[in-house]
Amino acid sequence: MIEPSLREMSEGLKEVMDQMDSYSNGQKLDAIIEQLQNIIITSDQDGPGVPRITSPSMLDKAAHIAMLGQSMMAYISTFELDHLRRMATRIVSDTTLWLSRIFRFDESSAYYHVDDREGLARVCRLVLNNKYEKFGTEGFNCLYTKPPIIYISAASRPGLGQYICAQLGLPQSSLCTVPCNTVFGSQHTMDIATLERLIKDDESSSKTPLLVVANAGSPMAGHTDNLNRLRTICDEHNLWLHVEGHNLATLALSTVPSSILAAKRVNSMTIQPGVWLGLPGTPAVTLYKTADPALSLAAGLCSSQPLERLGALPLWLSLQCMGHDGIVSKLHHAAELSQQMSQRLNSLGAINLADKKQARVDKEITLEGSLSEIISRTIQVFSQVDVVSPVVVFKYDDGMEAPGRAFAQYASSQDESDEGKQQNTLPKPTLDAVNTWLGAELGSLEPKIGLDIVEGDQEGVCIRFSPMTSAPYRGTSSEHIDSFVETLKTLISKLNVTIEQRGPFQELASAKENLTVIDSENHAGLGIVQFIPDYLANQDPESEQTKREVNKLNTELVQRLQAGEEASHRGRYQITQTADETVAMAINVVDGDANLEEVLDMICEIGQELEDSSQFLETMSELILKGILEAEKQLEIENENKLIEEGVLRQVPLVGSLYNWFSPPPEAVIKGRTLNLSSGSLESTEKTYKLHMQVQEESASPIKQRPARTPTKPAEEKPAVQKRDLEEAVDPAVTPSETESPATNSLSEGSNATSGSSFQEVSASDMKDLTTESEGLDMK
Repeated sequence: MIEPSLREMSEGLKEVMDQMDSYSNGQKLDAIIEQLQNIIITSDQDGPGVPRITSPSMLDKAAHIAMLGQSMMAYISTFELDHLRRMATRIVSDTTLWLSRIFRFDESSAYYHVDDREGLARVCRLVLNNKYEKFGTEGFNCLYTKPPIIYISAASRPGLGQYICAQLGLPQSSLCTVPCNTVFGSQHTMDIATLERLIKDDESSSKTPLLVVANAGSPMAGHTDNLNRLRTICDEHNLWLHVEGHNLATLALSTVPSSILAAKRVNSMTIQPGVWLGLPGTPAVTLYKTADPALSLAAGLCSSQPLERLGALPLWLSLQCMGHDGIVSKLHHAAELSQQMSQRLNSLGAINLADKKQARVDKEITLEGSLSEIISRTIQVFSQVDVVSPVVVFKYDDGMEAPGRAFAQYASSQDESDEGKQQNTLPKPTLDAVNTWLGAELGSLEPKIGLDIVEGDQEGVCIRFSPMTSAPYRGTSSEHIDSFVETLKTLISKLNVTIEQRGPFQELASAKENLTVIDSENHAGLGIVQFIPDYLANQDPESEQTKREVNKLNTELVQRLQAGEEASHRGRYQITQTADETVAMAINVVDGDANLEEVLDMICEIGQELEDSSQFLETMSELILKGILEAEKQLEIENENKLIEEGVLRQVPLVGSLYNWFSPPPEAVIKGRTLNLSSGSLESTEKTYKLHMQVQEESASPIKQRPARTPTKPAEEKPAVQKRDLEEAVDPAVTPSETESPATNSLSEGSNATSGSSFQEVSASDMKDLTTESEGLDMK
């Protein structure tokens, strides 16, 4: 059996090849545009031809100019090589100067790349050439005696360290993951003390500390590492310090937090102006400082290919279109949206903010060392407090009491941070499911607010709002934030009601005979139940037949409930699977007006109806099977009687043929059988073949004669249908003599022959029993 994905791929390749053969001379532009439109608006994931609901991006003038730059770049690539080289040099130098001034990283060079990880890989190659003089000629041989070590934070984006090692050809042992703070500081920033200890251990083990990758805005919560302290450690041990993250965008603002301003002292940084400013198709930029241009050329940071250098053209056009004030205005607007969202969410009691830090004043802190060391450490600690992160991470927390209690707090120790912490009434899997549902609902109801569902090791599932990356393309405004908060309040009220009703719902559902409560820790709604009919209660629940019956019944039950849902309650019922892979029914988040008794009674009522219909089908199948066996038995007996009447000689192959020629056998009298589903009786098919339709008799007694018509009846009344008329209508070739043959008039089943007449009338009750032959069971 071919895997479905491989079959779809094969069909798609065949379609492409057929298209190439059919349009070997090319297609018209209108047909090509229509084909592209179909690709855009349809989704292959949901099925072939299924429309995909997409919202167009909000593109301003600068974004259109950036897209125009892509076309101009392709056109300029056709120029002569010397002319192209001069143009690329001018564009790259201008763009590098503007970016270094805007983001406060003066006297730096720039490398433009499509993959935002490629710049870090090239910087690592530059540091390798700087640390190992023979790296350019001997390659990995010079790394054998003192292997390089790259330090990366555990809060960095997944797969970044593995990508660097793969690009440089280094083993995974060259990657050292530094844990985040667990004793003092944020749980999303690098543990400085651990880093310093790891560097000293590697130096004593004949290893070469190479580079430290820091975060100015971690991917999960937008936290910034202590760049000042990292700069000091890197200077002491001669390490290269690289920083990346969306918080670097705040370097362009007029007032920059001191923790971000420390990024001016790093060796290199990766910025994404196209993402922050809403410029599609523009590259990421890695700014770096080095005194030896030859090292940059050896590392591939200074490309000699004019076409690669020309990739800065879209940025060159867009930055001039926006100007310095336009750039600062966009970034400032995103920072304001983040601050407004944080303030509004902080007023909601059931929402936890990840970026709010609480100081603990009830614990004694011991400071050791000289006065200058104490002052230095104090400044380094408090310099992290003024961070205005453009990322807001929050989650629903049913254990909240005071508004805005942070769940990623600063604490003097892990045990102390747990003291006095409000315990959640929901288990962690249920709380994760609730936040996943909340994030999905907010994303569908408020499309102008770009939200991401993220998951942390300790915080669990959270919802992230990053206006630096979403606001430029969605056109997010302060009014959208207000509308978002109102929608969030409505959803929170629903969640509160649902969580309160989870316990009573399970108790009421357990009291129902046919309902089984399923473990619903990973479900965000009221709960999960499964309807078990009475005729399956004593069956083996592990048998395949029982599972098929349960799956079929519960699937139909959910479909019936979904069909009867009101518009305001759409999506309340959903099909889910249990641990033993059987179908169950999930009742999702409900409103405050939901009556649990009515909901459960309706489920049981519809389930009972489906159970009755299922039992009816089972009884009908048993009736049909019994009728088939009885018909086979009767036909077998008639066949044996026929053989006895005809004699043995007719059964001998050669003698039988000769005997039949001298004395033809009588006409076969064995008739088929028709099963009457209403009464369960078997009937002969003689009338069916004679009238070319089925005539179902109400009883075995002769059919009563319809009284003769009198002249007093209205003239427009239609005459009774006669059997001769039926026969002639079905087969006009049948003559009256044939219909009045003795074989027809001498039926032993009780035919209603009318005295003084050569034909029969069919009463109205007989006409109701006439059905087409295809709907009956005909057995010969």
